[in-house]
Amino acid sequence: MADTAVTGTAVTDPGVQAGPAPRPGGGGVWRGGALAAVGGDTVEDLAGAAVGGLIRSAQTENPDRIVLIDIDGTEESALALPAALHTAEPRLALRAGRAYAARLAPVTDEADAVVPLPAEGTVLVTGGTGTLGAEVARHLVRRHGARHLLLTSRQGSAAAGAAELAEELTGLGAHVTVGACDVSDRAALAELLAAVPEEHPLTAVVHTAGVLDDATVPGLTPERIDTVLRPKAEAAWHLHELTADLDLTHFVLFSSAAGVLGAAGQANYAAANAFLDALAEQRRAQGRPAVSLAWGLWAAGGPMGAKLGAADRARIGRGGILPLDVEDGLALFDSALAGDRATLTLARFDLPSLRAQAGQGAPPSILRDLVGAAPRPRADVTDRPVLPGRLADRSEAEQLELLLEFIQERISVTLGHAESAVVEPDRGFLELGLDSLTALELRNRLSDAAGRRLPATILFDYPTPRRLAARLRELLAPAEEPDNEIRVLIASVPPERLRAAGLLEAVLALADSPASTAPAEATESDSEQEDDEADLLDADVEDLVRIALSDTDS
Repeated sequence: MADTAVTGTAVTDPGVQAGPAPRPGGGGVWRGGALAAVGGDTVEDLAGAAVGGLIRSAQTENPDRIVLIDIDGTEESALALPAALHTAEPRLALRAGRAYAARLAPVTDEADAVVPLPAEGTVLVTGGTGTLGAEVARHLVRRHGARHLLLTSRQGSAAAGAAELAEELTGLGAHVTVGACDVSDRAALAELLAAVPEEHPLTAVVHTAGVLDDATVPGLTPERIDTVLRPKAEAAWHLHELTADLDLTHFVLFSSAAGVLGAAGQANYAAANAFLDALAEQRRAQGRPAVSLAWGLWAAGGPMGAKLGAADRARIGRGGILPLDVEDGLALFDSALAGDRATLTLARFDLPSLRAQAGQGAPPSILRDLVGAAPRPRADVTDRPVLPGRLADRSEAEQLELLLEFIQERISVTLGHAESAVVEPDRGFLELGLDSLTALELRNRLSDAAGRRLPATILFDYPTPRRLAARLRELLAPAEEPDNEIRVLIASVPPERLRAAGLLEAVLALADSPASTAPAEATESDSEQEDDEADLLDADVEDLVRIALSDTDS
């Protein structure tokens, strides 16, 4: 299992490494008790832990915009908060004024230590007829000696392949019951558990059930969040409560690395899995069995992998995670059961790729110890822009050609194309195959190259490569007038958006007040004026509305 890691979350004191504050639109979430950061910590706020998972995905979608901090409420931590916001870390825990950051680190591989299950006990596997649940069920019988299995899914024995799976497991010497049960329905789950025979009491739970409904954070709705949280987080809570009086030997939750690392386009899924990790920590603190396994990508499907296309897998690969084959995944499962940790991240990391990224200022801070990368100051996208230098001393036609080729290349990488020639310059981004998630990735790539944060809607406001190239040229090689970029930006916002909010007049008034007309005795320094202009240039519609409201309230 080269580069396959059984990893635990450790904490480290990152110190205070000064750097610029997050860009406008960022901020912090301060919620005590949402994670166990140091010895003696207990997880009290499971809902807060879920919010933390969601925010981690928001951070992935919007790099260097958001800082997530769990604070213990002490006066020392309150005083340390301003400095913590300026560290190199996107997420921290403050304990008695000291800052701690999460890191993944390898743990001892105990794959050869097999934990036998009570022969007369029943093992419940939720999602047991699915691709991953079926593999786990086979492994429990073959490797761990399980002889009584209760497999659940929404369709039960009517699910595709369920009858064949039950027959196979029976042939291996197990007694198998396949039940139709929505485990997020507390009453239905209680009825299912009540039917477990007394002579074979429930002794172990393996919760693999889960559903995906991917969307970037702006596209999430209460319904999409509920769709994902119910079968994963709510079902886990019901299992936790309904088995409280049982003598369980194992309570295994199949979580996801999305909740640990953050996953663009999967904030609801990350929230659900962060809840599972926190529940395992809470159960362990109560002296009850529990382990939450934050899986990376499975090659054979599973809750996350089954619906991924080639572009999705390529994107995950660029993030440093490679697919686990079934044999390796089940070996890691054995390691987790043999260990004594509440949470583990089980993934195959592409360490050479991550180390190469480290030379460019990445990877994410949580992977630095695993990769061996040094920390870097928090940085805005202006650190290493490549486009402004390439555009210098070129004609307008040359600039447009260069930008168009650059955009086509980035689209090809994002979509997994072999060459940029297949990206037609006048076809819409949606026609080319971009969706909300790949559009977000492309926006972030272009922001890095441009050295400025581009609005989230830029690919929809300029929906072809050629039109986007023209817009980037306006931003990166503007006319001589000092306020031209501001006027161009304001002009690019569809007036109906502001008119519907009753703010059109305010924004027009703002556009009629160029910085160049400010009196010489103004109190703002030149650098402060430049910062204000940069904030406006980086603004999206919501930022413009906020600025306009602030202007009219003064």
